[in-house]
Amino acid sequence: MASAAPGPAEQARAVLVASGKGGVGKSNLSLNLAIAARRLERRVLLLDADVGLGNAEILAGVSAPLHLGDVLAGRCTLEQAVVGGPGGVDLLAGGHGLGELPPVDGLRWRHVLGQLAGRRWDLVVIDGGAGVGGPVRPQLLAARELLVVTTPEPTALADAYAVIKLVAAGGQGLPPRLWVVVNQVQRAAEGQAAFARLASVCRRFLGVEPHLLGLVPHDPRVREAVQRQVPLLLAAPHSPAARAVEAMARHLLGCPPPAAGGLLAYLARLWPGRGAPPGREAAGGPVAG
Repeated sequence: MASAAPGPAEQARAVLVASGKGGVGKSNLSLNLAIAARRLERRVLLLDADVGLGNAEILAGVSAPLHLGDVLAGRCTLEQAVVGGPGGVDLLAGGHGLGELPPVDGLRWRHVLGQLAGRRWDLVVIDGGAGVGGPVRPQLLAARELLVVTTPEPTALADAYAVIKLVAAGGQGLPPRLWVVVNQVQRAAEGQAAFARLASVCRRFLGVEPHLLGLVPHDPRVREAVQRQVPLLLAAPHSPAARAVEAMARHLLGCPPPAAGGLLAYLARLWPGRGAPPGREAAGGPVAG
C-alpha cells in the first residue's frame, strides 16, 4: 500500500541550535538566522525550546503571553500561542519560570501534533537549551540536523565537543548532520583555527565529521541590537555580523535536509509513544532521557 504524501509539518525542516554553555550567542544567532531564512522567501517558525529560561521574545522585542507549555497543557491552541515576530518570522515562546514542560498524555500529544500538521512552515529553527543535561539531552538526541554554536575560547570549544560527543554516542538510527558556527571571532583565521581543532578531535575520538556553517565576526552592533531588543538583521543589516548570518542562511538552505529531518519526525523522537496526528504514523524511536 502506498504511504500517504507527507504533510506540511513533515516537510518543515527542523534545525536544532545548541551550545555547550551559555553566553556564546546561541539565541541571538537562532533569531537572526530565522530572519535571514525568511528573507530568502522561506516560511519560518522560531521555536524557543529553552523551557523556563526562554528569551527569544525578549531578543525579538515582542510580547508572547502564551508559550509551548500552555499548548501542551491544553490551556490554548497552537494558533493562539504563535505570535508574529520581527522580519515576518513566526515565534513560539518557551516561557519563563517553568521547571519543565508539563506531562503530556497520548491524547493531548496527538491533538498537538494534529495542530502542527496543518501549519505550512518551510523551516523551524529550534532554539534549544544550553548544555547537555536535564531536558536538553532528549532535544539533542532527537535532532537530525544540529547547529552547534561556540566561540574560539578553549572552554567553549570543550563544551561544544561535549554536545557533539553526546549525539555521536547516544543517537539511534541515522547520525545527525552536524553544523558548527564559531561566533565572536576577532579574525577569520582565528575562527578557522578554532573549527579545525574541534573538527580534528571529533574525527579522531568520535568518528564524526562536523561541517562549518560559518564564522560570525565580533561586532559591537550585536550588543547594541540586543540592548535595543531589535534583531541585528533589522537594526544593522549591513554590519559584518549580519552579512555573515545571511551567508550562513544561504549555505544552510542550499543543502538538502537530512533524512527524517522534518518537524513531526523530530517531535515524535522527542516524545516517543505519544501517538501520531489523525491519519499519520509517528516516525519515532526510543529516546534516552
